[in-house]
Amino acid sequence: MGALQAREIQVKSSPKLSRLVLGAFLATSLWACRAPKGDVANPTGHSPHHSQTSAGAAKAQVPAANRDPLGVANVDEYIARLASADRIAEMRPDEVVEFLNVKPDAWIADLGCGPGIFATRLARAAPAGVVFGVDVEPRQLDALRQAIAEQNLENVVPVLASMDDAHLPKGRFDLLFLADTYHHLSGRVAYMKALRASLRPGGKLAVFEYKPGDLPVGPPADHKLKAGELERELEAAGWSLETEISSHKYHDFQIWVPR
Repeated sequence: MGALQAREIQVKSSPKLSRLVLGAFLATSLWACRAPKGDVANPTGHSPHHSQTSAGAAKAQVPAANRDPLGVANVDEYIARLASADRIAEMRPDEVVEFLNVKPDAWIADLGCGPGIFATRLARAAPAGVVFGVDVEPRQLDALRQAIAEQNLENVVPVLASMDDAHLPKGRFDLLFLADTYHHLSGRVAYMKALRASLRPGGKLAVFEYKPGDLPVGPPADHKLKAGELERELEAAGWSLETEISSHKYHDFQIWVPR
């Protein structure tokens, strides 16, 4: 089943989603389903029909590389880390969602959603709204779909993103949320500048990001931003810092609004 078909089924099977959600989502589906380069179903670009030697057959068993260049190469291992009890205990996602104070009918995009640690909680906080769970790695979205099914959520839409485009409809979102995702982006200033068009009037951006430097948790220092880098880039992209929340020892938590 193609990525477009999978997402169409997700929307149609959710009676709480309005026709507006379906129309806005399908309007971007052709782009959202298109891999950044190559074929989504066959990211290596090799024909699935060519004859294989035994060595070729062995190679076929090797999982495809993680599309997130800063993510762990083994995607199954990466998903397990992201959803681990230790990480959840350190991040306290329920507390983060409470701070965000979203409206029950809010439209939210969780950018770099992974297996849905925040997306599922945001969906429960906005039961009459919709959460777009956005990720560049299809297997992260598979894990999100599993979480959606296990939790009987009907207002989460998985979206396959490109590295330089989240494929969100314009003018729809009350909140754009990035948790430990910002440092994974390439061309961040241009990316964040373009994201402003996805917000409706009064919409906001929430960034929850590991603090710079060496920490006992999270990615190595050379994978993260330098002190002040996030603020300089978001200001250059046309955002203004509204609120800084000092809730976590190892994370910066900021709310931004478009200028």
